[in-house]
Amino acid sequence: MTELMKIRDGVIRLFTSQLSSCEVTPDKYRSFSYPKFIPMMKFNVKQYKIGGFGGLMTMLTDTPFGMQLLTCSFMPYEGNKVPFLLIDIMIMNGKKIVFAEYYDCTAEKTPQPLLVKVHEKYKSLPQYKEKPAWYISERTEYSLIKSLDKDAERHLLSGFIADSVRAYKKSALDAGKDIGELEGLISFRERMIKEGNPSSAVLKKVLGEKGAAEFFKTCVMPLR
Repeated sequence: MTELMKIRDGVIRLFTSQLSSCEVTPDKYRSFSYPKFIPMMKFNVKQYKIGGFGGLMTMLTDTPFGMQLLTCSFMPYEGNKVPFLLIDIMIMNGKKIVFAEYYDCTAEKTPQPLLVKVHEKYKSLPQYKEKPAWYISERTEYSLIKSLDKDAERHLLSGFIADSVRAYKKSALDAGKDIGELEGLISFRERMIKEGNPSSAVLKKVLGEKGAAEFFKTCVMPLR
């Protein structure tokens, strides 16, 4: 089992623990590849419906070039007053890029002290320099966009992810709920589809423009 598979399984266990959850992965997205006949990229998707919160999706991407990517999407579609969270991890040639991206679509932009605490713990890690994109300015100040070199201890990455997931889970369950919060999520989802998101280029190449939009609505940011 690869490092990212272990992290994926750990994220699922950690976030679904002691909550009512069931897997709802659509069959057509469970496992797919690109190109179809000579697969150079392989995708494995797991999707869960979680009582008291909303949805969790993980997508593991593997390539023959030694690059692996794990995306975890936490969609609070029950109206929890917390940001939408995307965790992205890329491993290539031993180098690890890890993002904990918080997009606050709530009406009140409620402060999240537990997420700020995790930011304080890991903010000294080297910053990863991104290409300009519209969604960068939409992230909260406590988002973490970091780079780990080959010599970084393995537990540093797993600790970063575990701390982020634990803090987000507690924040989400302790937050109040208002179904009206979905308005902000829906608006942001449309922007992610129309203006582009971190996985747009790959998904459009693999699924086509309409297929990528459908996948985003069905798996990445579902509403039920």
